[in-house]
Amino acid sequence: MLKNLMRLKKRFQKTISAVISKFRIKKISNYEIYFTNLISKNGLEIGGPSGIFEKDGVLPIYPIVANLDGCNFSSTTTWEGKIEEGMSYKYHENKNGYQFICDAVDLGVIKSKSYNFVIASHVIEHIANPFKAILEWLRILKDEGILLLIVPHKDETFDHKRPVTPLKHLIEDFKKNIKEDVLSHLAEILELLDINDPDLGFIAGALKSFKKRSMKNFENRCLHHHVFNTKLVLELLNHFKLQILCVDVVIPYHIIVMAKKMQNKKIINNNLFLSKKAEYRRRSPFESDL
Repeated sequence: MLKNLMRLKKRFQKTISAVISKFRIKKISNYEIYFTNLISKNGLEIGGPSGIFEKDGVLPIYPIVANLDGCNFSSTTTWEGKIEEGMSYKYHENKNGYQFICDAVDLGVIKSKSYNFVIASHVIEHIANPFKAILEWLRILKDEGILLLIVPHKDETFDHKRPVTPLKHLIEDFKKNIKEDVLSHLAEILELLDINDPDLGFIAGALKSFKKRSMKNFENRCLHHHVFNTKLVLELLNHFKLQILCVDVVIPYHIIVMAKKMQNKKIINNNLFLSKKAEYRRRSPFESDL
């Protein structure tokens, strides 16, 4: 009974937070660092456009960048509907970039070292082989370029019952060259998914509907293959020898991390972020970050 009451309380708090977030910009403690590294730069967004980057969003960077191109895996997506390749990527008021139609793990149509930054909001969890994707994103980044990831924290999403994915699992998926049509995580998802979470938006017959949609995941890319907390995101970027610049953890469920691709493999030091005494652990509203 007590557990059920706690769960209901948590859902109520989450709903209230979501409503508040629509009317108030949450303060990002490290906004000056994001601003300094992205202002007047040219970048690529994977899977956007994203409300979180708009002028009234949690991290309003659209207004300050020089230019932003977009990349989506298909000409029809669950989130954007129909899209066309070309100068059709409308990301902010009168600002348009080039819309690429290609998979996030294969950006062969884009030359190496083309962009100052790559951003991806709530994308990496939808990718079956995150290592393969990040290698591509780093390839198209210039030296000293910026990678900005926003990832859903599992504690406050419909994944909260699932265990955090170990880094070694992501490494093994890469070694096995896991393809994007894989459904190896579906059994765990169906068993542990909180189907009653309001973010899923399902009604009667929810599990049956969810399973039917999931079986077509290669077409819709809706599944969360892997589950993240802040520590895993930081470990992931550190593994690729990126210099982590800042991390913010923001309600209702955002992990925001920015890192730099160092020129000529300069020595990096991410101890400040990987330590058990890291500041984000003290500030994080998420239980599994403590």
